[in-house]
Amino acid sequence: MLPQESIKLDINVPARMRDGVALYADVYRPDSDGRYPAILTRLPYGKGSGMVSGYMNPLRFARAGYAVVIQDIRGTGASEGEFYPRISEMNDGYDAVEWVAAQPWCDGNVGMYGMSHLGFTQWAAAVTRPPHLKTICPMATQAGARPYNYGALRLNQLMSWASIFPLSELVRRKLPPEKARSLRDRFICLKDNLEEHYWFLPLKDVPFVKIAEEMGISPFFYSDYLTHHDNEEFWRQSCSPAPLEQVVIPAFHICGWYDLLAGDVLASYMGMKEHGGSELARNNQKVIIGPWIHSTELPGIAGEMDFGLAATGSVIDVTGLHLRWFDYWLKGVRNGIMDEPGVRIFVMGRNAWRDENEWPLARTAYTRYYFHSGGRANSRNGDGTLSTAPAGDEPVDSYLYDPRRPAPTKPGRTGSAIIMGAYDQQETEKRDDILVYTSEALEADLEVTGPIAVKLYASSSAVDTDFTGKLVDVYPDGRAYNLVDGIIRARYRHSEWKAELIKPGKIYEYSLDLGAISNVFRAGHRIRVEISSSSFPKWERNLNTGHAFGQDAAIEVAWQKIHHDRQYLSHILLPVIPE
Repeated sequence: MLPQESIKLDINVPARMRDGVALYADVYRPDSDGRYPAILTRLPYGKGSGMVSGYMNPLRFARAGYAVVIQDIRGTGASEGEFYPRISEMNDGYDAVEWVAAQPWCDGNVGMYGMSHLGFTQWAAAVTRPPHLKTICPMATQAGARPYNYGALRLNQLMSWASIFPLSELVRRKLPPEKARSLRDRFICLKDNLEEHYWFLPLKDVPFVKIAEEMGISPFFYSDYLTHHDNEEFWRQSCSPAPLEQVVIPAFHICGWYDLLAGDVLASYMGMKEHGGSELARNNQKVIIGPWIHSTELPGIAGEMDFGLAATGSVIDVTGLHLRWFDYWLKGVRNGIMDEPGVRIFVMGRNAWRDENEWPLARTAYTRYYFHSGGRANSRNGDGTLSTAPAGDEPVDSYLYDPRRPAPTKPGRTGSAIIMGAYDQQETEKRDDILVYTSEALEADLEVTGPIAVKLYASSSAVDTDFTGKLVDVYPDGRAYNLVDGIIRARYRHSEWKAELIKPGKIYEYSLDLGAISNVFRAGHRIRVEISSSSFPKWERNLNTGHAFGQDAAIEVAWQKIHHDRQYLSHILLPVIPE
């Protein structure tokens, strides 16, 4: 281990891309003439930002004998060029890796690390197969970075992220001082009141788009994301979905159950195990999922739920896990990490870590819990029951979905660290546009670990609408904590790339992917499923008109019916793990 005073820091080191644009990086490395393996991260938030903290702190990696390269991507921070998310990351990622490998302080072995967008830049580089890239450690990220979930826009995620960049761009653009001050003040006001802008219609004219236009930012990616939302070729240019069959290197996947991208991380892990572009890649994937939100600090508290000291970053040394991984793949140290099970999960409810050999777990007993009518007059929440017995001859359940008063997102996986985690859902469940199906109190502990899916048979008075589902753990005192949730847009029920409007009144089958979880429902607890048509602002409101997405402000109210009887067995499929 090298002492702290032996670290050398080089600021704003230029790397020329294939088109001549210079991207600038800060390089932390041992202060000696030796050659070291390198760890690269590429980010749009500024290489001196707080994003490079927590487990990403470069000093610890440098003290362990690595050169750490933190590079501003094109058009951000100190780097040249125009910023447009993801469109240049494949070529620039390849060039950046090979530039690092050619430096006199690098021994030719390069790995990458980082979370969120810093994870996407890893996938974008990996699909181009730079010869010197030996491994990646993508954390809390999407291998394919499309901000849609089965046709529905992740509104909070996209809008909060897109509104970051006009302010930083003001610093880069040489605007007249008076105009720059005016734009800055307007933008600050917008950011301070961003929640109000989630309601803005039409979405294409949200106020920060106007600010971007006045700054001369064209094209502005937010606008393109709306107009090309189901244009498959447009997204493929941005490496979405990422062609995992082109990735030929090992990867270490990390995420949290309460991170909005947990499902994407597990999909990437399974995708690489099944479709990775080499035997080396397919046989050398690892994943760890903790009870975390979208944060580099890895707190053991997620919303209103404290999962204990064992869940915290002070106990789970994620930096140390990275070092073991890089020591093995970049230094050739036989430290036993590849002899350990490939899957490590935190089992909530039991609040303990457990190692597994595969995902989903081979011993899973997939169990259907069917929806049953309960009768609104006989229940405080006004809804039905949930049991393993199939439905009989039962009436439909119905509710009115009005986009002008959507069901609010009671903090969960929404895209802002402020409102992620587990929160009591009791108040929102009192709404008349949320159906609640609840099991009897459990006589014994029940572990649910794996992917969660809802099969829904529903009809609507509209030509397009949304259906949402949520799995909830209900405590004996009535507290109801969210676990996972999902959405499907009716017109994209068959394909995310081809819209097919529905016929009003016709019953359709919908498959809702709620993501994945590991949770023990304790004895005395109840299993609950919520069904609605909105969770705002996590997802943008479906205006029920069937019109082109985000282009107008027309609204229609939809009368929704959920069918559960002998013919239409609406249910949730739970991955139950036997004791």
